[in-house]
Amino acid sequence: MTNRIAVVTGGLSGIGKATVLELAKNGNTVIIFDIQDDKAPKVLDQTKNFEGNVYYRHCNLFDTQEINEYFEFVEKEFGKLDLAFNNAGFGILGKPFGEVTEEEIDKLLAINVKSYMICMLNEIKLMKKNKFGRIVNTASGAGILASKDGALYSACKHAVVGLTKSVALDYARENITVNAIAPGTIETELISPMKKTNPEEFKAWSDANPVGRLGKPFEIARVVSFLFDEESEFINGTVIPVDSGYVAGK
Repeated sequence: MTNRIAVVTGGLSGIGKATVLELAKNGNTVIIFDIQDDKAPKVLDQTKNFEGNVYYRHCNLFDTQEINEYFEFVEKEFGKLDLAFNNAGFGILGKPFGEVTEEEIDKLLAINVKSYMICMLNEIKLMKKNKFGRIVNTASGAGILASKDGALYSACKHAVVGLTKSVALDYARENITVNAIAPGTIETELISPMKKTNPEEFKAWSDANPVGRLGKPFEIARVVSFLFDEESEFINGTVIPVDSGYVAGK
């Protein structure tokens, strides 16, 4: 898989950043949609000696018009879209559903569900023109299992799972695949400092994984890259937990 055009949302940190690096190392052109402008120079600098080219566009995924405009930019600038990793999103602190506010509901549905849908509408449009496409969505173990105090986030990620499976069936005969990954607890830039600031909680999270440690962002990126491969066509409509077996043991 080389010389492909890819879009990665939330590509300036964590799993998204690791996927950008993996794709660029393999010679692909990657367009990052994110809002963390301060992180862009460092990521672009990390990729400057890779075979692939990386571009950054400040894209507010809460804004449908802005999403549509940047996909128009991709088509105009690069002529096609081959790969899409819909990854940006976040949750809220766990609490009983009765304490969730309407503002929180609107916010999480907007970033974790609606933005995925709007991105996918654009991605499918471009991929159908090219008669090739690979879409990967970031779900979660929360989209497979329920958990106490996690109803809102779980509902969002269950929606991503349902969206992934249904859209995969819609385009299965058009050389477009749609899959999802369900990462476990991953040691991103946000979590890594907890080794010092909150070592007990960090250890508890590590111990909760069957392998006894947190996952690394590149371990998720490698799975995304595999699903992007041309020869992964027969993998479609799946949700792959990448969590050292956490979901399997529940």
